[in-house]
Amino acid sequence: MADLALRLPEHTDEAMAWFTDLGADSTTVPQTRLAVVVQRARCVPGQVGDDTVTAAIELLRELDDAAVPAEAWCDPSRLASPAAAGDGAPPQIVAAFQDLERDRRIHSPITDLLRTFHWTLAGKVPERTALLAEQLRSRDPGSCLDAVRMSAELMTTWRGDHTRLVMLVAEHLNASRDQVAAEAAATLDSCHVIAEPARGALAAHVAAQYATYGPDVWRAPQPHLRRSHQGAVQALARLGDVRAVPSILTALDSGDDAWRAVKVAGTLPQAADQLAPHLCDHLRGLDLTQPAWEMSVHSDLSALAALADGSAISVISETLDMAASHGLWPIACSALEALKAFGSSAAPALPTIRSLITASDAHVRPAAVAALWAVVGDSDEVIQPLLDLLHDPITFRITKAADVLAEIGLPAHVALPRLRDLLSHRYEWVRVPCAAALWEIGGAPETPAVLDTLLQAWEQNPAIANRVVACLDRMGPAARPALPQLRSELLHPQRRGRFNSIDNDEDLQRISRALIDRLRDLR
Repeated sequence: MADLALRLPEHTDEAMAWFTDLGADSTTVPQTRLAVVVQRARCVPGQVGDDTVTAAIELLRELDDAAVPAEAWCDPSRLASPAAAGDGAPPQIVAAFQDLERDRRIHSPITDLLRTFHWTLAGKVPERTALLAEQLRSRDPGSCLDAVRMSAELMTTWRGDHTRLVMLVAEHLNASRDQVAAEAAATLDSCHVIAEPARGALAAHVAAQYATYGPDVWRAPQPHLRRSHQGAVQALARLGDVRAVPSILTALDSGDDAWRAVKVAGTLPQAADQLAPHLCDHLRGLDLTQPAWEMSVHSDLSALAALADGSAISVISETLDMAASHGLWPIACSALEALKAFGSSAAPALPTIRSLITASDAHVRPAAVAALWAVVGDSDEVIQPLLDLLHDPITFRITKAADVLAEIGLPAHVALPRLRDLLSHRYEWVRVPCAAALWEIGGAPETPAVLDTLLQAWEQNPAIANRVVACLDRMGPAARPALPQLRSELLHPQRRGRFNSIDNDEDLQRISRALIDRLRDLR
């Protein structure tokens, strides 16, 4: 009926009257009356008010007694198979497919209906939070499991104050069903920075698991317990909490799901002295020539760069040497990127870095130039290679060169004419880095052209917003004409920025608010 009403708007009133009669019939089962509430809302989403959500919540309470038997929804036992083991695929890929399979499952007969309701409510975050709060209170573990997943979808997709929902999900870390606890931990891990209100609950959960199962609980044979612990540890690490360190060390030493630990190790620079040696050992133990380990190598290098502990320079240099000698160019790029974090301390790697300035691979050359500048800091040595890259037809080479030129600043003034020309490039991911470099090198005289380029690109492609506001932040008072667009950005209800990710969106909002406050006071 809702499909027909949406397809034939002239019959909407007739359909709404039918919905009203059906919903008012006390002999109609609660599940059907809930369907009435949801489908009515779907027909007229602009008329959904508090009373609609309240009606749905009351019906959920009526339905709470109709729990589905656990054997109908719990994960069945699965026999090991080549497909399940990944058949030699990288563990990250195997896990991604497992997540996809898990996300397709539903554990309550009203889940699809509630998903439709959430889809209809869209950006009404307070209303959806109230609905999810009721779903999470259900006595039925299967309903709770689906509600936790819906909570993740809301928090990762829509902006708003999610403190209440984060805390409600955190309560399920102690669920009697390990599968529900595992889902709660995974959801808090997916929340990244906005999981802060759950820090205490996460730490208590990890400590309780240590006390009950011992220090090797990261490697627990029970899949849901293992997933619950690993998710909580990863969530803690993303919050910069050192209470995650013991389990990360266990993972690195044992090799069990070590890739999950590596993924978050770089968020704990205050524990670099403990983590860096273990990460170095883990990296040395990987066979760089085996494609299955390439993703793990990249992750190790990224984590070591984030920790910036000098003890890692030798193993990163060794990795670069081996990658260069075997033509493993993606790994060479990651190693060059990692060495940048160490500045002049990475000088022992200079012979290899310099040799890669003329490498045939399209990605390695700009990476080598960027590393050379970071390690040597001599603009005279890198200006000509950077100018060559600015004239390259490959767009990412231009972007990489512009980023380094922005770091060099005024000494790179010879690049100004070419950077001005590139402001008319067809691709916004070239125009914005070139505009940023133009500002860093040329300063105030370049303001009109830089601002025009930045704001037009932002309007054209919201995904580039993080780069734009970062440049506006550096421009100071000169960025005042951007105030209307900054205010407009904060009015968008959905997450934006690069990849629409929580971290990028939260950074975008934070910098935008700070800029608005700073620029508003300028008269």
